[in-house]
Amino acid sequence: MNHHLIALYLSAFLIATSFTGTSHGQEKARKGFLSVFKDGQSVSVKEVAGRFEITLMKDVKLGHHVVEIGPDYLVIEDIAGVTETRIHVTSIKAIVRLKLPKE
Repeated sequence: MNHHLIALYLSAFLIATSFTGTSHGQEKARKGFLSVFKDGQSVSVKEVAGRFEITLMKDVKLGHHVVEIGPDYLVIEDIAGVTETRIHVTSIKAIVRLKLPKE
């Protein structure tokens, strides 16, 4: 009888622990080099020594906006919507966040 009870408790434990704490509908917060970007965010891009320097400034329209953020790339589009550029993280020299002083 004890063996059946132990097997029942073990089965219940395995079933309960097989469920994860996050559901499939929730998106995890990104961490890492590209975590400062958001879809639709306005950015400025310039080439420095063969690599890209990307500048962010909150609430200011700059020359490009972010279209897609991948695990190791960033897709930006110019303001006119004519040119779309895919930038791999190894091609990014710096990400600069400009902060306006608080009044």
